[in-house]
Order: sequence, then structure tokens, then C-alpha cells
Amino acid sequence: MSQSADPYFALIAPACIMLFGGLIAVCWWMQRKQLRSPFLLWLAAGYVLPAAALMAQSLMNDAQLGAAAPWTAVLYLSGGWCIANGMVLRIGGKGVSVLAGLLIGAATVSGLYYFSRVDDQLWIRVQILTLGMALQQLLAVRYMLTAKASADRLEKWVFWTYWINIAYALLRPVAVWLLPVQEVQEVTRSGYWLLTLALAVLFSLWFALGLLACCVRDMLDVLREERNRDPLTQLLNRRAFMECAQALMSDARQAPWVVVAADIDYFKQINDRWGHACGDQVLRELAQWLPRQVREKDLVARFGGEEFVLLLTGVQLQEAYVIVERMRENLHRHQFTMLPAGAALTLSFGLAPVINWESLESAMMQADALLYEAKNAGRDRVQALRGA
Repeated sequence: MSQSADPYFALIAPACIMLFGGLIAVCWWMQRKQLRSPFLLWLAAGYVLPAAALMAQSLMNDAQLGAAAPWTAVLYLSGGWCIANGMVLRIGGKGVSVLAGLLIGAATVSGLYYFSRVDDQLWIRVQILTLGMALQQLLAVRYMLTAKASADRLEKWVFWTYWINIAYALLRPVAVWLLPVQEVQEVTRSGYWLLTLALAVLFSLWFALGLLACCVRDMLDVLREERNRDPLTQLLNRRAFMECAQALMSDARQAPWVVVAADIDYFKQINDRWGHACGDQVLRELAQWLPRQVREKDLVARFGGEEFVLLLTGVQLQEAYVIVERMRENLHRHQFTMLPAGAALTLSFGLAPVINWESLESAMMQADALLYEAKNAGRDRVQALRGA
């Protein structure tokens, strides 16, 4: 097997690894507008660069391997650093140290140069390169150990595959000393080389499958968010509000509930006097301000135009009235960036209690009617049921 292997057959492994890198790059292209997407480009580079070196080496004999060792090592080491950098960016870090990567690379390439040009030692070069790549990937370990552990199975898949890959890289030099591979006459035609290629494809495939699964999951999450969020304010839209409210109200321990209808007073005048760009910015700022006035478990949504709806959880109507009245007063002290100094923005509110999910629609209609009572009574006020 080791003598009859067609050298071009060995190109299948690096071609597969390069294909995995291409698929990851496609995932980046599909998610390129997302803030976290650049990590995919680094991971794609971490596949393509070593695959290019592996492809070139698969067509070389031992003498050519020695001559090209420093140059192919640059591709291998760069790929290891890119993988580490991509992993750190994925978990929310700022990336691994460029200086540390360069120092590891310089030391590794120097060793390879010496044992290829001064003292030709093939298997020492194998160990030096393997150790250098492992050290590049170890640069991510400090960040991975301090990152918050994820309960997501796909994230765990990627996390542990990365650790296994590092362990494999660290154990390979030991295998070179313990196994009789140093007796091989031509390394790229040997069973050792074919085994190395097979393991490289196996780890690359396993890691890539985890990454691609995470990417598909992330894209579905993005699509779900786009479906559920108002594009201007990023608050829940009406459909998502109803879905979240149903899930929230399925737990009787969260009762009682109060629905709040809110509407900006004289919003048309803002658009007419200062332009629609100003009006849009006011809506965005208000959408950021409203959730800060309530608890995390409460729901805040934009139903369209200048109308907002809130669902307050675990409060009686009188408690909700106090909360909303405080919100109304706090809004007087908030300065919107695109409104001139002294230009006040006010809201009118209508409150209605909610008994259960089945009564939510009717409670929303009641809150809306109370909102218009507040408008007719002079605006900038909170209107609830009599006696609230």
C-alpha cells in the first residue's frame, strides 16, 4: 500500500479540507452583516492555508520536502493561528496575540530551516512543525477556559473537538518516537503519511460539521429575530408579542398581568417640524428607553407608527399605575438627541388588567380605548379603570 499509492490520490485529503474551508467562507458570506461573522473568515483561512501546504507536500519527495519546509511551515502555522483567532472571536474575545503567534512562528521556522538546510533531519522537522502548530492553537486556550460555559450541544461539540485536535497535535511527536515510522524511505508515499491525511480529514470534517451546524442554527436565529422584530426599533412586533405573551401567561405563577397601551403625543408635528429622520431617531431612542423602565421579564413591543404596547408581569392594576406614572414623569427629564433643547416628548397611556391568555385581546382593546381617553383628556397622562 505504501509503495503503490498514487501521489495524486493523496490530493483528495487536502482538497476535502479546502472544501470545508470554502463552505465556512460561504457561511460567512451569508452572515457577513452580523457583528460576529468575521470569526468565520478566520476559521475558513485556518482550513485553506494548511490544506494548500498539505496539497503541495503530497506531490513532493523527501528532498523537496526539506527544501520547501520553511515555506510550507508558514502556511501551516498561519492556519493554526487563524483557527485559534477565530475560536476566540467566536466566544466574544478580541482575538489572540499577534506577537505571540509571530514569535512561535519565527522559532518554528528557524528550527525547520536548520534541520532542512544545515542538518537534514526529516522526523525532527515533523516534530518541530507539529509542536509549533499545537502552540499556535494553544493561544486560544486561556480565553476558552475563562469563557462562560455554554449549555448548547453544538457549541460543546465545537469546543471539545478543538481540544481533541490540540491533544492530537501534542501527541503526534510522541507517536513519531514510539512508532517505527522513522524507518520509512519516502514519507509522502508511506502508510504514516496516508494515516496522517486520514486523521487530518477526520478532525477537519468533525470540526467543520460542528461549525456548519452552529452557522445554520445562527442563521435560523437571525431569520427568527428578523421575523419577530420591528425593523426600525428592534422591539418585538405584534406577532412576536402575542407569541411571547402566550408563553409567559402559560405560567400561572407570573400572574397577575397588566397590559399598557402607549402612544407618542403630537408625533406628526415632530415629523412635520424636524423631518422624518428626526422622527425615526425619536422612535429608536424611545425603544431603547422603554425597556429600561420595566423589568427584564416584562414585554415591550411596537405595534406600528408611534404606538407601543407593554405587558407587565406579577403586578396588580394599582401597582402598574404607579410604575407607568413614574415612567411618564421620567420621560419629561429625558433629552432626545435630535430634538432641540427644551422640546418635550410626552406619552399617553391606557392600562387594563389581564386575567389570562384568552382575555389578552379584549384587555388590549380596553387599554387602547383608555389610551384615547387620556388623549381626549389633554394627553401626557395615564388612564386606567376607575378606582385604579
